[in-house]
Amino acid sequence: MIHTPGDAQDLLREAQEIAQLGNTEFFVPDNGVNYWSPQVYRMLGVDPSESPSHVRIFAGLHPEDRDRCLIAWSRAIRGTGRLELSYRFVRADGVVRHIEARYRLSRAEGGSLRAAGTLHDVTERKTAEEAARRAQARLDEVGRLATLGEIAAGISHELNQPLAAISNYARACERLLSTPHPDMPEVASALGEIAAQAMRAGEIIHRLRGMIRHRETHRTVIAPNDLIRDVMSLLEMDARASRSALRLDLAPSLPFVLVDGVQIEQVIVNLVHNAAEALINAGEMAGEITVRTTLDDAGQVEVSVSDNGPGLAPGVEARVFEPFFTTKTEGTGLGLAISRSILEAHRSQLSYQANLPRGARFTFYLPTAPEPS
Repeated sequence: MIHTPGDAQDLLREAQEIAQLGNTEFFVPDNGVNYWSPQVYRMLGVDPSESPSHVRIFAGLHPEDRDRCLIAWSRAIRGTGRLELSYRFVRADGVVRHIEARYRLSRAEGGSLRAAGTLHDVTERKTAEEAARRAQARLDEVGRLATLGEIAAGISHELNQPLAAISNYARACERLLSTPHPDMPEVASALGEIAAQAMRAGEIIHRLRGMIRHRETHRTVIAPNDLIRDVMSLLEMDARASRSALRLDLAPSLPFVLVDGVQIEQVIVNLVHNAAEALINAGEMAGEITVRTTLDDAGQVEVSVSDNGPGLAPGVEARVFEPFFTTKTEGTGLGLAISRSILEAHRSQLSYQANLPRGARFTFYLPTAPEPS
C-alpha cells in the first residue's frame, strides 16, 4: 500500500496528538512568519484562528516561571545552538499545563534569529510524579509516627541525666541554705547549673519535637572540643555513678565542624553513659572512660569514647547497632541505633573496635565546615 503525502501529514498529526507533542517556528525580531502545529494550539488552549506568536506564549507563562524563561531567552537570542526550557503555561480557561520546550536556534536571512522546536505537554507525567511524592511523604510521616515511641524511649536517659542533675543541685542548695552561714557563691553556682541543665532538657525536647514534625536538622559551625565541654557536667555524673575516672584527650587546633550540636552531644552522652553502665555491671574498681578528639590523616575530626571494661562478648559486635538489641537488663536497645542514625544524617558512621588491652571503643567522624570564601 502506497501512502500519499496527505496520509503522511495525517500520521504526523496523529503521532503528535498521542505524544502530546507540537512543533513551532518563529523569528526574532518577529517578522509575522510564524508557525504552530495544530497540537500546539490544543495544548495551549488557543483559538486556531489566532496568529501564532512567541509573544502569546510569554504572556501565558506562570508568574513564577516568567523571569527565568525571559532571562534564558535574552541570553539565547545573542547566539545560536540549542535552548531547553521547562515551564508552566496558564491557559485562558485557567488550566495549568506543564510544558517542556526544545529549540534549535539559527540565523536567518537578514540576521534575524530563527527558532524551530517542539513543545511537549508533560502535565500528566508531572501530576503523576507529584502524586508519587505526596504518597511517599505520607508513608514517611507514618514511619515517623510509628517510630515515635522508639525515639522517645531511646532518648529517655538523655533527658533523665539533666533532670537528675537538676535534682542533685536543688538538694545541694537546700543543704547550703540550711546552714547558719550559707555559702552564697556556692548557692549561686548551683542555681546556675540548675538553669543550664533545664535549658539542656528543653533543647532535647525541642529536637524530639522537630523529629516528629520533620524539621530540618539545625546545623551550625562549632569547635568540636566545645561539644564535649558543653556536656561535661553530664559526663562527670556518669563517671561518678560508675566510680570511674573521666579523662579528656582533646587535640588542639582542630578545624571547625558543621553539625547539629545538640544531636552530636546526645551521641557523646549516650556513649559515655553506656561505658559507665558497662563498668558498673562488670564491678570494675579502677574504671576509666576516655573521650578523645584527634585529626586523622584525611583531615577529618575523629571522636572516640573508650573504656577499660570487659568490652563486647563474642557474637555481640555484629548486632550491637540493631534496634532493640541490648545486653542490659533494663535497656531499650535503641541508644546506639539512634546514635548511628544521627551520625548517618551527618554523613558519618558509628563504629566499634575492641579497646586494647581491654574494653570497648566507639568512634565516629564529624564533617568539617567549609572554608569561608
